[in-house]
Amino acid sequence: MGPKMTPRDSMVARMVAGLVCAVTGKASPSAAWRSLVKPGERVGIRVATQAGPIGGTHAAVAKAVVEGLVAAGISPEKIVVWDRRREDLVAAGYDKIPGLNLRWVDNGGGYDPKAVVTTAAIGELVYGDLSFKSSRNTIEEIIGPKTQLSDESHLPVVLSRQIDKVINIPSLCDSYYTGVNGAMAGMTLGILDNWRRFAKSGGYGGSALAEVYADDQIGKKVVLTLMDGMVLQYAGGPYPSPGNCVVYSTLFASKDPVAIDATALRLIDEQRLLSKMPKASDDGGHVTEAEEQGLGNADEKMIVLKRIGALEPSLNP
Repeated sequence: MGPKMTPRDSMVARMVAGLVCAVTGKASPSAAWRSLVKPGERVGIRVATQAGPIGGTHAAVAKAVVEGLVAAGISPEKIVVWDRRREDLVAAGYDKIPGLNLRWVDNGGGYDPKAVVTTAAIGELVYGDLSFKSSRNTIEEIIGPKTQLSDESHLPVVLSRQIDKVINIPSLCDSYYTGVNGAMAGMTLGILDNWRRFAKSGGYGGSALAEVYADDQIGKKVVLTLMDGMVLQYAGGPYPSPGNCVVYSTLFASKDPVAIDATALRLIDEQRLLSKMPKASDDGGHVTEAEEQGLGNADEKMIVLKRIGALEPSLNP
C-alpha cells in the first residue's frame, strides 16, 4: 500500500471522535460512545476486509473505535473485531495491532443452527453452508450432485451469542453482487451462510436483503454505521482491485444504514461515470427496497450531509 493510501492513526482517531459526537449530539466522545454502548454490554465491531488492505475497512478506523470505547469505560474484554474470514483480517493488517480481540466466522466461530432468518428468496446451498449435506459414495455422487435449495440463512455464532451491540464499519467499495458492499450488504451477504440468494438475481434478492437486515437479530443490534471512505473503490468489489481505487480521505457516520448506502452508491456512480462504466446503482436495488420497507432514507433530497471537522485532541477526553 502506498503512503498516500495509508491513514494516519492520530488523524483517524480525531475524525472518528468528531463523527460520533456529531451523530449522537453529545459534547464529548466518551459521552457519545456511552450513549450507544453501556458498560457491561458486549460490542462487536464488524469490519469489511474482503476488498483487501486498500479497498477494505482500514485497521486504523477499527482501532480508533476500540480506543474510543475503552476510553468511555467499556471493558476491552467486551469488545471484539470480526469479519467472515481470518485471512482477510490478516491481509488487512489487523493481526499486527496489539489489543484487538479478533473473531471470524469461516473456520472459526461458525454458524449458529438455532439462529435462522427466512425469506421468500431461495438459494442453492454449497459446501460451507450449515445445511449443506455432502454425499459420499452414493448414486447421486456418481451421476452428479443433487441441487440443494433453501430459503434459510444462519447467523454467525459471534453475532447471535457473543455480542449485544454492533458498530458496523463497511468500506466505500462497490460490489458485483449488490452495487455497493455497504452497510446492509455487509450485515447480510457479508456474514450469513446461503448468502448468494440476496445477490443480484431475478425475483426477491433485493427485497430479501432488506428484509433480512431488518430482522431483530441483525439490524436491531447495529447502533452505528461508520463507513470508511479513506479510499473509494469503484470497480472490482467486493474483492481487492487496487487499480480501481482513488483516495477519498473521508469517513461517514449515521444511524441510518440506508442513507449511508444510498450516498455510497452516488459516489461510486460519479467515479464510474468518469471511467465510462455502468452505474453501480443498477445493481443496488436493495437500497430502494430498504427505504420502501421503512428502514431509512434513500432519496437524496431526504439525506442531509453535514461536514464535520476532526476533533481537536484537547477536546477528546
